[in-house]
Amino acid sequence: LSLRARPLSHVSARRPPLVMTSASQSSSATTKKDKGGALAVNYGPHIKIGKKGTILNLWGLWVCIYAMFFAIIGFLYLKMRQIVSILLLGFLKPTPEHCCWIMHKWCNMVLRLGFSAPKVEGLDNLPSKDETVLVCANHMSWYDVPVLHGFLGGRLLWSFAKAELVKVPVLGTYMMSAEHILISRLSRKSQLESLKSAIKTLSLKRDVFIFPEGTRSLDGKLRDFKGGAFTIARKSGCKIVPVTILGNDNVFPSNALMPIRPGKGDMKMVVHPAIDPEGKTDEELMEATRIAIASALPNDKIAAE
Repeated sequence: LSLRARPLSHVSARRPPLVMTSASQSSSATTKKDKGGALAVNYGPHIKIGKKGTILNLWGLWVCIYAMFFAIIGFLYLKMRQIVSILLLGFLKPTPEHCCWIMHKWCNMVLRLGFSAPKVEGLDNLPSKDETVLVCANHMSWYDVPVLHGFLGGRLLWSFAKAELVKVPVLGTYMMSAEHILISRLSRKSQLESLKSAIKTLSLKRDVFIFPEGTRSLDGKLRDFKGGAFTIARKSGCKIVPVTILGNDNVFPSNALMPIRPGKGDMKMVVHPAIDPEGKTDEELMEATRIAIASALPNDKIAAE
């Protein structure tokens, strides 16, 4: 699962340093260039949490409140259905598809209410819904997950998630009920089991998405790919749909607990033509997918090889 990408001839452009400023009268962050040409981020009134000084401003607090409110509403509905199904001997029991639909609607609603619905291009590149696909996207922000869940042409997606997330109240119930694919990064055995679980999920006609980089890029730049995603595609026979995500790291950066401002006009998702795994090696699939994703990124969002 640890095959690395072949080198590509991309050159990373220099970009101005990020200068963090303190509070202002605005409830959300703003950006502007200072006299030296550096990009300054003004978070508005905010606090810093923990040793790393994670940012939470008023806009992020507002998003947190309404997102949790609707998550709890969905959770209570799910638990009621589960309780009623026990009383009715299994009738009305929510299926994994039903649970995944709840998450799909929650993600869509949270982004729309936060004025952060992304601009989506290339939806016509998606195969028909009766064809199961493996979606591969770059990972630059925590907002990437709701963007994919909520705006990929209405498709329900099953995702990889850290195994420890099942311990998180509300979220853990969703993850287990929807039968998302759990993985422990510290366990080689867990990684192999997650690969088998992903192939099984695809065989059940459930679309899966994965971040081939393996983890979130803290500076927003596209990093080397791991090989697991492409082994899954080859062994399952499902087409890969490369997706490029842009702008999410400016709205929900790595140093923030929640989004720092609305993302309308900045967030974008580009869907590329599907890649058929038939007759291709894992390395060929990896390179083709990386080239597709990188094609919609500016040079300063591609890490130097």
